[in-house]
Amino acid sequence: MGVNKYGVGETLESEAVKALDPFTVPSPPKSLEITSVTKESMTLCWARPDSDGGNEISGYVIERREKNSLRWIRVNKKPVYDLRIKSSGLREGCEYEYRVYAENAAGLSLPSDPSPLIKAEDPVFLPSPPSRPKIMDHTRSHITIGWIKPLFDGGAPIIGYTVEYKLTSETDWSTAIQSLRGTEYTVIGLTSGAEYVFRVKSVNKIGASDPSDASEPQVAKEREEEPVFDIDNEMRKTLVVKAGDSFTMTVPFRGKPIPNVLWSKPDTDLRTRANIDSSDNRTSLTVEKVTRDDSGKYTLTLQNIVNTATLTLLVKVLDSPGPPSNIIVKDVTKESAVLSWEA
Repeated sequence: MGVNKYGVGETLESEAVKALDPFTVPSPPKSLEITSVTKESMTLCWARPDSDGGNEISGYVIERREKNSLRWIRVNKKPVYDLRIKSSGLREGCEYEYRVYAENAAGLSLPSDPSPLIKAEDPVFLPSPPSRPKIMDHTRSHITIGWIKPLFDGGAPIIGYTVEYKLTSETDWSTAIQSLRGTEYTVIGLTSGAEYVFRVKSVNKIGASDPSDASEPQVAKEREEEPVFDIDNEMRKTLVVKAGDSFTMTVPFRGKPIPNVLWSKPDTDLRTRANIDSSDNRTSLTVEKVTRDDSGKYTLTLQNIVNTATLTLLVKVLDSPGPPSNIIVKDVTKESAVLSWEA
């Protein structure tokens, strides 16, 4: 109202005015993402809000929530001023999501959009390749390879291997098998006389490694290996047996192609005197009701296209002596005589 020396004028009311701060809460933070994950912690970062509400932002409040939970839990007791935070104390294997608030003198903003659900687990990478495969065996249509598991599994168990092969004259690789559990595999259906190389990849839950170095080239053909006796020094000792008993000598061996087997003994036909039984990797000779004539050297010969191997085994038969023979009397006198004989 106005006042002068003549009196007081009429009153005038203004429009109603609300007492407010000259600023508002900020807009929500932006671009929330999780940049690092372990089995017990996650690191988050975000961008400043588009608007600070007219007042400087004093900090940020972060909340997290487990999957299937309705409750958001505050991560930081006091507002943080950086645009990143490490959230610790997580439970391994649980999935978490996060949201962030900006704060100024007017209060907290609305929450940011929540992050995607992320599982608390140590980081996992692709494994390293296994060792260079080695040729273990081969035939005209099959080749077997073996390898050693990788030095680094990527932080997750190796769940299998992928085996690839190709002709040495070609550039494209073919897959023989995926998700193989073991470290040895036989590739079948190969072309006889063709030359192949092989490589292997390790696989974990992330994916497949780079391929291993390629194997040495191998032709699909029957393996050739000279005959070898698989015996120890004990078997090389003389076999002692009593007359009338029986004995069996069993000798394991190997060779590719499978060698021919021949038993022999001087002045004896073992085909009639003994029982000989042979397979692809062992042979045995049995003699029943032995006599002193069965003593002596038994020779075993193995032969294939690569080489020949010979083994000599000794047998000694113990028997009571027989009567002397060829008794000769000489130098006879009335008191003495000299006798000689053969045992």
